Amino acid sequence: MRLARPATAAALLAVGAIAVAGFVAGAVRVLPWVLDPAVPLRAAMPFARGLAAVAIESAFLVGWPLGWTVAFFRIVESGEARVLQTLGQSPAVTVARLAPHGAAFALALAAVGIAWGRDASAPGWVANDLIAQARASCETVESPVAYSVPFTSLTWLCAPGGEPRLVGSVPAAAERAAFSAADAHIAGDFRSLELHDARLLVAGPAAPPIQAHVHTLAIRGLAPWAQASTLPASLRGLVLALSGIAGAFLGAYAVLRGAARSRLEAVVLGAAGPLVALGLMRWLERMGSRPAFFAVVPMGSGGITLLVGALVERLRAAPRIAST
Repeated sequence: MRLARPATAAALLAVGAIAVAGFVAGAVRVLPWVLDPAVPLRAAMPFARGLAAVAIESAFLVGWPLGWTVAFFRIVESGEARVLQTLGQSPAVTVARLAPHGAAFALALAAVGIAWGRDASAPGWVANDLIAQARASCETVESPVAYSVPFTSLTWLCAPGGEPRLVGSVPAAAERAAFSAADAHIAGDFRSLELHDARLLVAGPAAPPIQAHVHTLAIRGLAPWAQASTLPASLRGLVLALSGIAGAFLGAYAVLRGAARSRLEAVVLGAAGPLVALGLMRWLERMGSRPAFFAVVPMGSGGITLLVGALVERLRAAPRIAST
């Protein structure tokens, strides 16, 4: 199909451009850790991986519909769309012929959403990876050093030939309490912390300090350090795929119907719905909403796309009405 190649190329170009912008923004966030000598480079990699996944997810969700609307605007501008309609091919049929290519983009978007959704639904796993990577850095030290664990208040004390010890303060303790441990495991929802081979020191304002040494110490009922997504990874991939489909197909359809008369209008039309969907998803995740509420995300993507198309046409018609 003659329309498939330019539409796919434009979508891939938009996805790549947005992904690069996302990588740059993520690099800015990671850079302080990379430049901090107290944070080993490998310990920052799990967080960098998460930022890269978010960048790719956003790039596919926004770039795919954006690329299609721009590509279809070129088809309208060149007059090819009018020729197709003259031959009896409606805009809906023209867009529907891109279904195989759209399915490929939707599958890619779903795969990225599922991959990142596992970390988003259990951010404690990322923290555990950070702890493990920082501990692994202790094996190569040539002199005593303290390595901070990003995203947590924990620190590894490393010495050549010695067993690393993880130190920190007990969160939400009524008294001042500190611990050291051979290792730690954070629950996926950040609400509990399990320490192995732990030594605990509790210092009260009046009573003498209390010291304890236990094989395993579990601290539960903690306030979460990060908001875990309530949307399972598989459903996250489905919601993102449907949002991309709604934005891409309805955006291209609106352009073929003449909603955009300039490239800027095509860009706004293509990006508006997916950006709203992205914002809705982030907001619902922060609110801890039930999975059923995420059904509004693809509806928002398609609804805003159609609304923006209608508004652009209405604003274009307003001067003509005023002049009459």
